[in-house]
Amino acid sequence: MLELAVAIVLFILAIPTAYAAVIGAPLVLTSKSRVREIIDKAEIKEGDKFYELGTGTGRVMVAVAKYSGAKVIGIELSPLFYLITILNLKINRVKKYELFLENFFKSDLRGADIIFCFLIPRTMVKLKEKFSKELELGAKVISFAFPIEGWVPYEIIRGGKKPSVYFYRTK
Repeated sequence: MLELAVAIVLFILAIPTAYAAVIGAPLVLTSKSRVREIIDKAEIKEGDKFYELGTGTGRVMVAVAKYSGAKVIGIELSPLFYLITILNLKINRVKKYELFLENFFKSDLRGADIIFCFLIPRTMVKLKEKFSKELELGAKVISFAFPIEGWVPYEIIRGGKKPSVYFYRTK
């Protein structure tokens, strides 16, 4: 009976996790050194509202909170990664955060100063319209690994052996 209960719980966690990987991206960790570069280049500071769409393990949220003092807001569809992110935030004693278990396409992004995404190109194409409608003029959008088709970045951290990072401002 216990094995059946465990199997059911794993199945319940696996379905939204698989769906999140399909609409957003599979889990790929961003290196700590690259996260620090992103924080510096984006000039993230205390008082900013930093959103991460698809939090994965929460590593980026923790780093941004620790190094910049910004309020971090995460949106994660997978219950498994949502729980991992919560644990990571608690273990690292992050105080100024919000975390939502929901689809970022349905989330309200108004009020975001900076959005960070490590999402596949087709997802970014769909998010462009949402960004244009909901973000204030001058809000920053950071896309890890994939440029946003049709937008011109104001800054790029070139890859080398790591993926490139593209920095945009909404117009």
